[in-house]
Amino acid sequence: MTVASAFIQGMSEFFSNYILSPIKSIDWIDVVDILLLAVILYYVLRFVRDRRAWTLLVGFAALGVFYLITWALEMRALYSVLHAFFSMYAVFIIVIFQRELRDALEKIGGAILQLRHFGTPAQSVADITATIGVLSEAACELSKEKSGALIVVERNTKLGDYIKTGIELDAQMSCELFGNLFFNRSPLHDGAVIVRNGKICAAGCILPSSKSAEIPKELGTRHRAAVGISEQSDAVVIVVSEETGTISIANNGILKRGYNSGTLKDDLFLLLTGSTEEDNRRQNKRPGKKQK
Repeated sequence: MTVASAFIQGMSEFFSNYILSPIKSIDWIDVVDILLLAVILYYVLRFVRDRRAWTLLVGFAALGVFYLITWALEMRALYSVLHAFFSMYAVFIIVIFQRELRDALEKIGGAILQLRHFGTPAQSVADITATIGVLSEAACELSKEKSGALIVVERNTKLGDYIKTGIELDAQMSCELFGNLFFNRSPLHDGAVIVRNGKICAAGCILPSSKSAEIPKELGTRHRAAVGISEQSDAVVIVVSEETGTISIANNGILKRGYNSGTLKDDLFLLLTGSTEEDNRRQNKRPGKKQK
């Protein structure tokens, strides 16, 4: 047998044993398993990409590569130390990534609760529409006066920990009340107002500040706090700049700026109901649908 024929035979056996045979043994459960793993990895990478966890993850991976190098080169002293570290990797992952793990679990829980509430009843849509109307009007009035404001609309993720940092009110929403709370001489104007179930639940609340590099440097602590709470919850946050009067919305860690009365109302309706106001009007006007 020539060298060429031996090489071809070896490649054929390798291809048959390590490629064709595994492929032939794959069934639909394996396909679903691989697809689910790919989806989970995609969302994990997407979740940590813009957070401090990404840097920690890269450092953890680099340490793992160094651990393999010490094993391959039989560097016994370093290997024993790193081996002891990685033997408790589960504990270290929980300690190092505790904030990110908590945020991820909150996101998953919020998504499940959102599915449970899918299909908002007509009365709830009416309540949300009224809430959006007050929020839009108040934000525009605050924008005209260049009064800085930070309004957090709670959704599925409960914000009780942040409500406790402020003054609990449980008050009906109105433009006048928002104006008084964010008046620049008010003792509560520097904090956030949290809205729950169409009411002002608390004012003067302290929110976590985002460390995202995507936030423009000219924006201050109010905008960073808005992005920070939106990173850790599914809340919709309205921000009014004290310097320029610009209205912004923070949601899911993303800050969108430059709203006016019309666009603010449209986006709030889409974020809080999952559809546009016009779509809900058409649905309520369908023949045979009872009007409440």
